[in-house]
Amino acid sequence: MTTGRDPAVGVPSTATDRAAGRPRDVRIDQRVLAATRASLAELGWDRTSIRGVAQRSGVSRPAIARRWPSKAHLVLESILGAAPDLEAFDGVDRAGWVAAVVDGSFGLFDRADVHAAAPGLLATLRDHDDIRKALWEGFSGPASALVADRSVDAQAAIVLAAGAALFLSLVASDDPALRDRVAAALTDSLPAIVES
Repeated sequence: MTTGRDPAVGVPSTATDRAAGRPRDVRIDQRVLAATRASLAELGWDRTSIRGVAQRSGVSRPAIARRWPSKAHLVLESILGAAPDLEAFDGVDRAGWVAAVVDGSFGLFDRADVHAAAPGLLATLRDHDDIRKALWEGFSGPASALVADRSVDAQAAIVLAAGAALFLSLVASDDPALRDRVAAALTDSLPAIVES
């Protein structure tokens, strides 16, 4: 995958839901999102700030605030994207769908910016139900809709893959063999959930 995003994710953002008016300059969004990812990877969640992202990107804080209502919204869009990349699901059967979910989840949590953002985002999600709901809808909705007749099972597969990837990223060993074994176990077992 060339986008660096989990194909199963995307997060609805007020940044993409705007009233009519002057067209939005996508280059500004790209600069801000890239600066956010760089700041997360370099400084972590706690030391990443809107002020720092503004300085790093060369975009004013008011311009950032017009696009993203909070640091959490900005960080979520920077790591997940405004819309999911579903290319990995093109032309796949259910086993291929599962492999795309597992590969995407592990690829996402292997990224330095996501690893750095995860603890702060978990706390934010605990305290902000609206952000948690938007994340869940964006994270599970588009990919599970591709398995419409089994969407709850598809969501369960996404939870298992993303949960394993998150736990390995934050808590368990950095051992690539363990990561590969867990990914293989999920890839082997989850089609039974989605196809049963």
